[in-house]
Amino acid sequence: MKILYLSTNNMGRSIIAESITRKYAHMGIKAASGGSKPGDDIHVVAHRVLKDNHFSSVNLVRKSWNTFDTWGADIVITLCNKVLKEKCPTYVGKSVHVHWGMDDPSTKFGNMEDNFNKVFSVLNERIEKMLSIDITKLEKEDLRAHLKKAIL
Repeated sequence: MKILYLSTNNMGRSIIAESITRKYAHMGIKAASGGSKPGDDIHVVAHRVLKDNHFSSVNLVRKSWNTFDTWGADIVITLCNKVLKEKCPTYVGKSVHVHWGMDDPSTKFGNMEDNFNKVFSVLNERIEKMLSIDITKLEKEDLRAHLKKAIL
């Protein structure tokens, strides 16, 4: 099962989600992330938050969402509202797509570390809920409903 996380810059939220999901590789889950306008590098605070929470940032690099045209994602999860307003690649329509909209932690007021830690906590909880059952056995509509429940 391939899960792709998309955001605009692929520097924070989607990178964190990719790293969290990688810990489920033993369940046959493959994770990746991309962005419509990928930034220059992964946000330094995203790296620090992953490290502080004992998650790997090895081989995490920002990528264009066009990189995944032939990857064959089973699930596409968009994480920012801006990306929904853009013309998404056609593969999004072929996958089970849900939106887990979250504010960009790098542009929110307040302590940057706290902002990224909050994003990490929310994503970790949602991904745990998503993968608490064997999603490979669900039909598309049941899978979509299950993914939507993960944000409640």
